[in-house]
Formats: sequence, C-alpha cells, structure tokens
Amino acid sequence: MNDQAKTLSGALSAYDETPAGTRFPVFSSHVDQVRQAHYHRTTDVTGADFANLADVSVFAQDVSRAITKAGLPNDGRVLVRQRLFQTGRIRLGEALSVEGEVGPYGEGPRGRYLTCHVAFRRADRTVPLRMATEHLLPYDEAPTAPEKAAAAKREDPRIGMQPVGSLKLNPEKVMGYAKEVGNKIHSDPEFAQSRGYRAPLAQGLMQLTALHGAIVKRAMPWEMDLETRFLRPVFWDSQLTLHSDPLGRLYRCIDQDGKLTAEATLHHLTTQDMEP
Repeated sequence: MNDQAKTLSGALSAYDETPAGTRFPVFSSHVDQVRQAHYHRTTDVTGADFANLADVSVFAQDVSRAITKAGLPNDGRVLVRQRLFQTGRIRLGEALSVEGEVGPYGEGPRGRYLTCHVAFRRADRTVPLRMATEHLLPYDEAPTAPEKAAAAKREDPRIGMQPVGSLKLNPEKVMGYAKEVGNKIHSDPEFAQSRGYRAPLAQGLMQLTALHGAIVKRAMPWEMDLETRFLRPVFWDSQLTLHSDPLGRLYRCIDQDGKLTAEATLHHLTTQDMEP
C-alpha cells in the first residue's frame, strides 16, 4: 500500500493484507425469476421487459458476494464506479461461474480505492459478462474539511435530457435490495452516522438496476459496455428521476434537489442476437 500511515476504518483494515492479484474463491451463481423480481420490485423496474432473459445488473451483487467469500468485510465500503461488459444474453436460471480478483489500489483524500475484476463464465468456458468495480474504503479519520470557496454555478443536469423513469426509495426497498450484500451502511442509521452520513445509503447498484431497466425498455442489449459513476450519496429516503439523452447513450439519476447522483454512459451497444 502507498500510505500505511493512514488507517482504514474499522474492519476494513483487513484489506491491508489483501494485495492486488488476490484471487476470490470461485462459486456458481444464477439469476432466476424470483431473484430478478426481487431486485426489480425494489427499484421500480418493469420486469416484463426482460421476458426470459436475466438482468445483468443483478449479477453485480455477486461482486460483493465474491468479496465476502474471500473473508473480506463489506461493512463501510462505498461503490463509486461500476463497468459492465456484456457479450451475449444470459437466460433466466442459467448458471455461471463467478471468477475474480483484486485489482490495483489507489489513494485518495477520503480513503483507499479498491478495484475488482470479475468474469462470469459459462460451462463451455465462454464469458458473456465481465465487470470492473471501484470501491472507496474510508480512512479511520475523515480528512479535515477545507474552507468552502464560493460555489460555482453548475449547469442543470437535466438540460438536454428527457425523463425516462423514477426511483422512489424508502428504508424497506433499500434494505431489501442490499440483503445479499449485508453492508450495514445500507441498513443501520447509527453505523451510517458514524461514517459521516445523515442516514443509511442506498446501494449504488440500485441506480444501476434502475438505469439498466430504462436502457432495456428502449432496446434489449446483446453486446454492451456500460460504465456507471456514482457521484453523490443517495439516502434511503431519496426520490430520484431518471433521464436520458435523445440518443439513449447517456443516462442520469437526479435527486429531489436537482442534484446529479449517478451517470451511466453506454460506450458501446448492439442489439442483434448473434448467438448460434
């Protein structure tokens, strides 16, 4: 690690003994109708748009499962970036092998950045889905807040965009979505406050699932490179609207105060089914 003088918060110090290249235990996962309906119900996504296909955003939860199976803690981690590389459609109930490893770490003023690379492999060894994630591992001591300069006026993130949906959060939805992850920052008010947040955070992947639902409503991807950045905390009582540019290549989540909370960019998209 680059800065051992800075201590990671609580149990997150376990990552100090987990260097880049550490492999996660391999396990099998699938998204069946029950699992998919659960995640769609908590994110206001119309499940009928997927027919008999798996929502690939649900597999993103398996990154946290892989981390847990490696004996590493989830409590306190905060997702800041998620990239999905899809090269084929996955059927509901189709079993995939989850294979991943820890990538290079980075350092920031608030904490260390953990990257993970995960592949989802079929029995025939092909890989229809890969993911790259970046998480913030907060330092034990928060940095001293600098004196605030005069805030620059920012352009309204809704300019040039059109509304394509909404995500109305509540504690039940947030805790339900994060059930597989088990990160107390999504369910425990005291834990969230100890990390400097006024209330538990909604898992960033809730926005990804909602935005992916808007993409599928427009066109079902066969091949896709979707990068989502989580830019601002979203709490379990936030009210979000989803927006898209006219071409359907840029998607945004905007909260009740008009602030941009997440932005998803479709770097690549094809819709033609090329499976034999």
